Amino acid sequence: MLKVAHHGSKTSTTGQFLGRVKPALAVVSAGADNRFGHPHPEVIDRLEEAVGPKGLYRTDRDGTIEFISDGQRLWARPER
Repeated sequence: MLKVAHHGSKTSTTGQFLGRVKPALAVVSAGADNRFGHPHPEVIDRLEEAVGPKGLYRTDRDGTIEFISDGQRLWARPER
């Protein structure tokens, strides 16, 4: 699970970084309609390519996100 740096700013998560880390899930913490435009659309594209659209969680869209593990598996429970 990757917690994306700097609210998903344009330079926060490079393709090279994602290629090395290989996350199964990713979460971007950003306020809805924030004045910086985070998360950046290019970062969202890279993340969706890395984890798939269903593996990407965003607090601006999904609200609070709880990550749960039983020691073998990891899943997410978004607020909305």
